[in-house]
Amino acid sequence: IFGPQCGYNRRDFLERLQKRGFFHGIQSERRQERYHRGHGQNLGPSHDSLCRKLATEFNRIVVSVDYRLAPEFKYPACMEDGNAAFKWVYENAESFGGIPEKIILSGDSAGATISASVCLSSINNRLPLPEGLVLFYGMYGAVDDNDSNSMTMFGNGEYVLPKKMSDWCMGLYIPDGTDTSDPYLYPGKADNFAGFPKTVIVTAEYDPLRDDGETFYKQLKESGCDASLIRADGMMHGFMLYWHRLDKAEEIISNIKELI
Repeated sequence: IFGPQCGYNRRDFLERLQKRGFFHGIQSERRQERYHRGHGQNLGPSHDSLCRKLATEFNRIVVSVDYRLAPEFKYPACMEDGNAAFKWVYENAESFGGIPEKIILSGDSAGATISASVCLSSINNRLPLPEGLVLFYGMYGAVDDNDSNSMTMFGNGEYVLPKKMSDWCMGLYIPDGTDTSDPYLYPGKADNFAGFPKTVIVTAEYDPLRDDGETFYKQLKESGCDASLIRADGMMHGFMLYWHRLDKAEEIISNIKELI
């Protein structure tokens, strides 16, 4: 569903998937960012405001894509939807003023995981790649919860996304008997990260997933990837949704703008 910012009033559907486009008024570069919203793989949408902000600040067309949710649709449904959506945007970018080779995949929380998984799938299947990734506080499986200091310190319920909540979401999402070393489920479990494009990883100081994200960053760097890490001091999981209230979120957006 394409929004009103650019004057478009057109509805489009990728099979069963809804998508919403956000266009800044000045489109000199006509680049795209495809955004996967977070909230686990089982909670509803809430990201219009952030997508509008990113479209304005980055002067990019932001295509926000829906995906099937657990428990009705378990893994790998949302990853399949992510791959299908990226293929659609790549093949149709020129029809709404975009450039296929200038797509950035982005998302927060579960959306960051989907974005990284889609990129990994594209590499392994020798499909077109995004120009870059911008990943906000995702769950990558790069470090086990029991080995994560941030999960130990911040996952007990005093902060956003306690471990019980995370485990509940993943219990609804992952089918019984699934191999949890599957790198498309947890991209941080991949054997090789060669081929990842330029990647910006954002973590939050008081996020239980902080160490997971920062370990994933190290994995990319050790594989020779062009990766940057931004830790948002004083912030918690989900803070980007409050960009209009938190100066730190505005600062992070400015920092990313310099990197992509």
